[in-house]
Order: sequence, then structure tokens, then C-alpha cells
Amino acid sequence: MKLPVLQRSIKIFALGSILWGGVFQVAQASVQVETVGTAVYDRYVSLGGTVIPFKKVTISAQVGGEVNFLAGVEGDRFKAGELLVSTDDKVLLARRAAAMADFQSAMAAYQNAVAQYNRELWSPKSEQPMPGMALPNMMDQMFTRPFSDTIGIGDKDAENRANLAAVMTQVKQAIANMERAKARIAEIDIQLTHTKSRAPFDGIIVQKMIEAGDVVMPGKPLLVFAKSKHLTVEVNIPVNLMQGIRKGAIFMARVDNQPPIQVRVAQVFPIADALQHTVKVKFDLPLGAHAAPGMYAEVQVKNAASQNLHFPVVPETAIRKLGSLPAVYVVDPQTKKVHMNVVRLGKYAQNGYNIVLAGLKAGEHVVVNPPENIVSGMKLEDGKLLPERLVQKEE
Repeated sequence: MKLPVLQRSIKIFALGSILWGGVFQVAQASVQVETVGTAVYDRYVSLGGTVIPFKKVTISAQVGGEVNFLAGVEGDRFKAGELLVSTDDKVLLARRAAAMADFQSAMAAYQNAVAQYNRELWSPKSEQPMPGMALPNMMDQMFTRPFSDTIGIGDKDAENRANLAAVMTQVKQAIANMERAKARIAEIDIQLTHTKSRAPFDGIIVQKMIEAGDVVMPGKPLLVFAKSKHLTVEVNIPVNLMQGIRKGAIFMARVDNQPPIQVRVAQVFPIADALQHTVKVKFDLPLGAHAAPGMYAEVQVKNAASQNLHFPVVPETAIRKLGSLPAVYVVDPQTKKVHMNVVRLGKYAQNGYNIVLAGLKAGEHVVVNPPENIVSGMKLEDGKLLPERLVQKEE
């Protein structure tokens, strides 16, 4: 009956030997400690923006009508001048035919008015003989009209001038009617050109709002057309980060977690947003960049308020990841005990060292390449870590 008890004791003794063997190995392991230094760190702020085309226009309907032609869909490319959308022009053509008829009528009236003027100029009505036989006509020409002019009853020259003025008025009215008809024809011709929307430059259809067969009214958006080869990143930058941002300046950017690329400031808007206190800035992407309109992008902007600040730096080998939290083991110079500090790291590491933004101070001592079973409370003596149990016994 005592045999199981004996076997249990042997197993416990063996397990204790293993544990003490592990402790002995930890105690014998050589631990390297390094003093925390500092480095100058120019902090950058990553600001989110959106990739947009360098140039984008919304093509709207200038005249109403049924859409009878649509060149393509989103993603189709077109050269400058190619037809994109066309609307029905039958009504306008009918109006143009009516305007042409009005012009022809005005031209006929003009020709008649000119003929009447020439007749009055060369054969005035005031000099035409009175109707009747030869004797009354002769008496009118020889006695009646000269006698009337003599005694002041009539004035032949005044009648001639009045008649010429009347027919000249008809000529001018006919000319005005022709000009009015020509202007109407020109107006309809312009409207006819508005029934056809052409590509304003080499580009791509970004969005279409209509389909062939739709009836549109003037002002209705038809397509969004963009110059897709040249892309920019539009960012709203806080006013306090605008120092150093000027046209032509180079910054680093990242598009949808791709490798960083250089971007150039293309445009800085002159007025800040009164509500958000931001300034809109456009950055040109290099040609051939792996980006498309609508993608998310981040631009690194230098924070002028935090330039030339000194931050602690530690070797990357001193950093231990506890889940998603980075931590380092710090050695107290007085008690020689080790305790763990959770730290906040900078975004970039250089020369094997990582910048620590919070959780560590310059001059502290950190354990480099900490052992797997290191825990807070261990003591460092002669370059070796003592288990916490041995430390408590000594105390």
C-alpha cells in the first residue's frame, strides 16, 4: 500500500531536480546590460488623404433631349476631341429650318426694298404725270406744277426726299430682319454643338450618371471625365503643421500600405477652412505610381513644434513583444533588481536601435537579449540573473 506513495515521492524529487537544474542554468547565463542613450528625432506626422486625378471635369447636358449615344463605361480611355455623349437634335434641326425660312423671307423683302429705292431715286413719284388724255397731262406739266411751286403750294424736292426716306426705311427694316434671322440660326447652331459632348483632353471615364435612352434636362450631369495618367494626393493639413510646406517641396508618402514614395507639393490653397482650421494641399504623385483615384494615401509632414527633441534609444534586441505591446527589462542600479517597462516605440528604427517615445528614460540600464524565462524581481549580480526565489532567501 505504501508503494504508490514512494513512487509519488520519487516523481516529485525528480521534478524538483529538473526545476533546480533550470534555475541553475538561468543563474549561470551571462546577461548583457546597456545604458540607454539619446538621439535627435524629428517627429513626422502621417496625415491621411485621397488620391485624385490631376484634372477632373463633370460633363453636363447643355440642352435637353434623349441620349442617343454613349461612347463607353467607367475605365474606358478617349483622346481629346472624341465624342462621348450625344443627345437627340431633331427639334433643334426643325427650329433651324424655320429660322432659315425666316432668313429667306427677310432677304426677299430686302431685295424688294432696294428695288423700290432705286426706282424712287431714278424715277420719283413726284415727277410722274397726272393720269388722263394728252391735253390734261400737258397742262399739268406746263402750267399746274410750275405755278404751284411758284406760289408755294407744293415742293417737288421735299416730296422726293420724303419718298426716298420712306423706301430707305424699308431697306433698313429688311436688313434688320435678315440679321435677326442669321443670329437665330447661329444660336441654334451653337445649341446643336451642345448636343454632342466631346473629351476635353486625353483621359478616362471615372463615373457615368446616364444610359443611352435616358431623357435629360439642361444641367443634368452626364459623365465625370478625368486625366488619369497624372494623379495627386489631396490632404487637409492642420494650420500648425503648415510650416515648411511650399510649392515644389518634396515629402514622403505611402499609398495603401505600399512602399514609401516621394511626392511633390503641387498646390497650396491660399485660404484655410474656417471650421476645421486646415489648409488644402495637393501633392503630385510620380508617373507610373501604383495608385488609382479614390485610394487612401498618407503623407508624412514634419511637426515643426517637435524638431530637435532628444528621445531615448535602445537596441532592438532589448525589446520584447508581449502580445502587441513592446516592453524592455530595466535594471535598478541600487537594488540590482530587474523590472519590466512597457514602452511606446517610434515609427522608424536606425542602425539596429529603436527610438522610444514613452516608458523609458535616458541613463537607465536595459537588458540586451533577455532570456526567455526572465521575470520582474530577478536580481543581476556579476552579469548573471538570480531567480526571484533565491533573491527572497538572501533578503
